[in-house]
Amino acid sequence: MTSKTSDLDGKTELSIMADSGLEKGRELTRGTCIDRYVILDKIGEGGMGIVYKAYDPELDRQIAVKLLTMKPGKGEDTTGHQTRLLREAQALAKLSHPNVVAVYDVGTFEGDVFIAMELVEGRTLRRWLRDTESSRKQIVDMLIDAGRGLCAAHEAELVHRDFKPENVIIGSDGRVRVLDFGLARAAILEDEPKSG
Repeated sequence: MTSKTSDLDGKTELSIMADSGLEKGRELTRGTCIDRYVILDKIGEGGMGIVYKAYDPELDRQIAVKLLTMKPGKGEDTTGHQTRLLREAQALAKLSHPNVVAVYDVGTFEGDVFIAMELVEGRTLRRWLRDTESSRKQIVDMLIDAGRGLCAAHEAELVHRDFKPENVIIGSDGRVRVLDFGLARAAILEDEPKSG
């Protein structure tokens, strides 16, 4: 599988991880509301879900909303699947670090889980490496910052599980952020006994 990336106004690039669980053909139109968030445009799509640029009228700002559209795994019913995704999203929302994309809110929409998060204008690490003539020190500094974000996640007992240059964004402000924790799992949850 490949990941799909798209530019927003030529500035923002978000990568969505590919996985076989996507329910194809379900896209939201401009003006649709997910909770209080008004959908503006589709940013990208992958196997974990679809990411939209959205507007938060209460805080008067643009955000990104990721709608997780994965089907339940083998031996998992719909309710258990939704509960697991919600718990993982809630664990991500507790993580606050300058080198991790901020999660503002989580919830459900028509049976799927959504994550409202920071909208970052910038380029992925892969594109930055390709398009920028950077010194070795600049590259190492960017990678160290990404590592700081991963360390913060690990300290919060979260494992990214799909860390790659497409899942690191360098904002127009120059700050590195790890994103797309769509495959993240709380280490504590993995140790829980499975029912059934």
